[in-house]
Amino acid sequence: MVKFLYTLFLLFIIVSATSGSYHCGQTPIIPNVKNKISVDIVGGSDAVPYSWPWQVILCDTTWFSWCQLICGGSIIAPGWVMTSGDCVYSVIGFESTFRIKAGVYDHYKMNETGETLHKIKKVHLHPNYQGYPNYERNIALIELENQITFNDHVQPICLPSTDKNVVVEPNSAWVTGWGFIEKKGYCSDKLKQVNLPFVNENTCDSEYPNDIKPDIMICAGKKGSGICVGDTGGPLVVQSKSRRWYQYGITSHGIGCGEYKHPGIYTRVTAFCDFIETTTNGTVTCIKPK
Repeated sequence: MVKFLYTLFLLFIIVSATSGSYHCGQTPIIPNVKNKISVDIVGGSDAVPYSWPWQVILCDTTWFSWCQLICGGSIIAPGWVMTSGDCVYSVIGFESTFRIKAGVYDHYKMNETGETLHKIKKVHLHPNYQGYPNYERNIALIELENQITFNDHVQPICLPSTDKNVVVEPNSAWVTGWGFIEKKGYCSDKLKQVNLPFVNENTCDSEYPNDIKPDIMICAGKKGSGICVGDTGGPLVVQSKSRRWYQYGITSHGIGCGEYKHPGIYTRVTAFCDFIETTTNGTVTCIKPK
């Protein structure tokens, strides 16, 4: 009997480890979210190392195996990464030369402690994404060949099933990335963060005439602070009352870098829960924020 119970216990551990039994939206290393003024991606400050543990890099290894940054992304399950559709156009058909780098803070540093490189098994681009200049349904899921191991530096982000009363003024969200820190500059070596206010539909539509679809897009940004080249595909996140983090947007596009009257545009995650759940065969599900 004891042996039988022990066998059941081992089976439970194995099933739990392989069925996605993990907690999302947790930050073992706490990010600095108190100062909402000085921490900008464009011309701003560095994030606390490894404090945004779901942030990953999509990189190209064709140049002497160097992991050259292409886009950002977010871990949504041990074997899945979410990014924007325009980030993967150059990947499809050439998956073997691209990698996902997790557990990284300074992406110029070789073999950073705890970082891992993951081969891409398959890219799942939203079937109705058309590409530039039409950024509707700008979302893609990257299926990995081997699963990511979670630790203090690497964690998955939660996906919300609803964004009601969250993605509205005067609320704000956090965006992270290694993109340009100024319009005519270079990619940041260390991960940066920015706190951006949500912009209402009418204001955003007036600044991007005929370009905004509020049911599938989010506007966020302010003068002098925002996203830039290299930040595409990264997460826009909000912390819930229970202190868990949820990803409400995927960095999509914009005009310039943190420019006046031109907030950034983000893919609205809640609009694509069906696509996410179907593509991952239920491995990833959107949940109600608590």
